[in-house]
Amino acid sequence: MSSLLDPAPAVDPGELRRALESANVPCLLGVLFQLTGDRRWLGEPYRVARTVGFEDLDDGGLPAERAAEVRAAAADAVTAWSAGTPAVHPEPGPAELVELMSAVMGEPIPETYAPLAAEQLGFTPFVPEDVSSRLPTGFSVVVVGAGFSGLAAAVHLERAGIPFRVLERNDRPGGTWFENRYPGARVDIPSNLYSYSFFPRDWSENFARRDEIVGYIDDLIDHFELAPHLEYGVAVEHAEWDAAANEWVVTTATETIRCTALITAAGLHRTPNIPDFTGLADFTGEVVHSARWPEGTEVAGKRVAVVGAGASAMQLVCAVADEAERLVVLQREPHWIAPNEHYFLPQPEARHQLFRQVPFYRAWFRFRLYWLYTERTYAALRVDPKAAAKGKRVSSLNDAFRGFFTRYLETQLGDRADLIAKATPEHPPFGKRLLLDNGWFATLRRPHVSLVTDGIDHLTERALVTPSGETHEIDTLVLCTGFQQQRFLHPLRLRGRDGLELRESWGDDDGRAYLGITAPHFPNLFFLYGPNTNPPGGSYLVTAEAQVRYVVELLTRMVRDDLAAVEVRPEVYERYNAELDAANAAMVYAQDGVRNYYRNSSGRVVTNSPWAVPDYFARTAHPDLTDFHLTEGHRHG
Repeated sequence: MSSLLDPAPAVDPGELRRALESANVPCLLGVLFQLTGDRRWLGEPYRVARTVGFEDLDDGGLPAERAAEVRAAAADAVTAWSAGTPAVHPEPGPAELVELMSAVMGEPIPETYAPLAAEQLGFTPFVPEDVSSRLPTGFSVVVVGAGFSGLAAAVHLERAGIPFRVLERNDRPGGTWFENRYPGARVDIPSNLYSYSFFPRDWSENFARRDEIVGYIDDLIDHFELAPHLEYGVAVEHAEWDAAANEWVVTTATETIRCTALITAAGLHRTPNIPDFTGLADFTGEVVHSARWPEGTEVAGKRVAVVGAGASAMQLVCAVADEAERLVVLQREPHWIAPNEHYFLPQPEARHQLFRQVPFYRAWFRFRLYWLYTERTYAALRVDPKAAAKGKRVSSLNDAFRGFFTRYLETQLGDRADLIAKATPEHPPFGKRLLLDNGWFATLRRPHVSLVTDGIDHLTERALVTPSGETHEIDTLVLCTGFQQQRFLHPLRLRGRDGLELRESWGDDDGRAYLGITAPHFPNLFFLYGPNTNPPGGSYLVTAEAQVRYVVELLTRMVRDDLAAVEVRPEVYERYNAELDAANAAMVYAQDGVRNYYRNSSGRVVTNSPWAVPDYFARTAHPDLTDFHLTEGHRHG
């Protein structure tokens, strides 16, 4: 796998110039400064325009002659670098990064983003301390789950020289991407962002399909030689803290495992939500949940009903509409939907060539995606406390998004006033997950597709009946009804210090943790994708890497300082959660009347982080041992 420190590849100047003709000019400005050190590329007359929406703006909004000048200069600089001329700024410092980020995006980027960018773009990647020569006897880790978070933990535990086992309940790795194989399944975050910063890939599509993501995971396992650590078909049933030994006792169906630390990476989207419709047992057709799509399931020529109108439903409905004889979509609430012209487009080979041959280009391409899909919308999630006095619903920015999305919806649905009424949300934008248009509005307009908004009253042998008495004869019922996201780690049972059950501590749906990672009474227990760590936008993998870095650094500190156990102090935990709840209460998704999976039965937000990604990144930058009760180990015993 290539890195910024690999030897320069040999380049054909003619081929390079041809590839650069389609390069993103703003990214090339970053490349030029890092290669040459020439500051003229960071200002006028090369200052690029600020992007609108998710547009590429490959020419940076520059006049054609200026864009051509940048491409030509990049060709010369890359050719010289390939021939042996070293880059002037291969690892830009914080001040230089701020200038570079601002130049690449055409807008001021605050300095708070520099640490995040330096790690995510590979300028100062996280490399854990290798403590293999200092390990106390028996020091080991068990990781529950081999999805994206669990595998990131495995990579860095291996690098740190810490013995570990990854226990996965399925017979393959991948977590939710192994389980979700419904037609049309793909990411709704750009592939180049929905991948580890330390393991880039030349994706075939801008938004990769499920099978390519599974292939990426397999390649990661091969590249980092993780296979010996992975055990499939092993479901962890129970784990209990042994205070006398300072160990977790992990129970599976076939064995009992003792380990120093336990990392749960079971995921947020783990347990499907199955509605108990009246008459479901009487229905003689096929019933499937999108997260449990059986091999060989066919919908061709069938009358199909899809329950749900969220991300999975949108993908599935658009994928099977051509095959089904009739398609009924049962929508509880509509979502706000954004246009995205890149959704089905393949990535051009020229882009892959640029990734491989132009140093730093992939990094800046990733940063632009991060900014557009993560930070650009964050301000719209915060409620302006003076909104009503200003004549606004949420804030000026949020209301502007409402207007833009509404105009797009009305344009797409045209003269279908009935669909416009059904498809226009009442809740504010970002109150629920924002979705990307994958042909949804066009599909709803098709004559054999019906959008039903009054739900299911009951099922008969071969039909569903709505509360208004409308009957739809169907052969297949597809449940795109989501997951039990509020019930963290369900049904795993964890018993900590003094015999406290985690479920007893949390209640059924009120998970809390310090940084979303650890909780009092549970020493050496670390959650990945734990409570309140769903980011407010963009790719979760950026957050996952921050959490893994924090946990692995804490484990290496335990080895280096000969600590047998670390347990977060209750006052630290309480202070953090009070701050978190107050911040979440000011977000649009916590407002009265907004229904989403982010909130539990009492209305508290339990899944989402209220902080911008770099703020959470800063909080998890390095573990502070004063936050923990420390139990000394063997050398101090």
